[in-house]
Amino acid sequence: AGVFEVLKPDSVCLCVSDGSLLSVLAHHLGVEQVFTVESSAASHKLLRKIFKANHLEDKINIIEKRPELLTSEDLKSRKVSLLLGEPFFTTSLLPWHSLYFWYVRTAVDQHLGPGAVVMPQAASLHAVVVEFRDLWRIRSPCGDCEGFDVHIMDDMIKRALDFRESREAEPHPLWEYPCRSLSEPRQILAFDFRQLVPPRPLCAEGTMELRRPGRSHAAVLWMEYHLTPECTLSTGLLEPADPEGGCCWNPHCKQAVYFFSPVLDPRAPLGGPQTVSYVVEFHPGTGDITMEFRLADTPDSPLLGNKVA
Repeated sequence: AGVFEVLKPDSVCLCVSDGSLLSVLAHHLGVEQVFTVESSAASHKLLRKIFKANHLEDKINIIEKRPELLTSEDLKSRKVSLLLGEPFFTTSLLPWHSLYFWYVRTAVDQHLGPGAVVMPQAASLHAVVVEFRDLWRIRSPCGDCEGFDVHIMDDMIKRALDFRESREAEPHPLWEYPCRSLSEPRQILAFDFRQLVPPRPLCAEGTMELRRPGRSHAAVLWMEYHLTPECTLSTGLLEPADPEGGCCWNPHCKQAVYFFSPVLDPRAPLGGPQTVSYVVEFHPGTGDITMEFRLADTPDSPLLGNKVA
């Protein structure tokens, strides 16, 4: 619906996403000229076959290079009126890695015409505190296994997880791992793609109140992309949690899981902290995100670093 609102017959559209069919959609909606950038050789080869099979090879221009290397000649000296992205990139592991689209938008700014539309026009990072049914076990000590004492292995793993580099968010497809939300979802950061990547960091800090009883295992983070103010696509929660806290996750994306403790003890009593504090910072110069989520009774620790592709 959002694409219909901005496309015009005389539009010049530039699509930036790996292996995306947005360029086909734009063409069928009557856009005058469509360019699609494919930096991946595999995606480039696949799209050429798709375009040929649909007799589009002369109607959609594929540019095989990194978007930041685009020249005016690549675009046939035309100014882009619509920059379009899913955004999806094969190099993305964590949800915010697709912020690469924002860097592309900044790099191609010189090729955008007056009043050019960028879609999605913004994105936001969200988080919720959860209790997992099973996934917490990857951070739980084994103790005794089939009659074997593996406490030595447990201790070795715990020491390894105590390193700062290991205490970071992990990508997991949460539709496979049932969980209950213990807090309400919270928007953490917002990114305005209509503007260039800012020179100063974006920082957010606050607390999340736990509204349901349970064991607080982790914070789950995901991105939401705002095509228009009325049209939003979520890579995480698809609908509000049910009364018991049951979550419905996007099955086509991985979410980021930040475990509160390097090692989770299943014998820990219920109850305990009623709030989770957080500090999250986006560093535009390096593309890094540092974050820390901490249960109210956890000792202070430094910010933790998470890379953005």
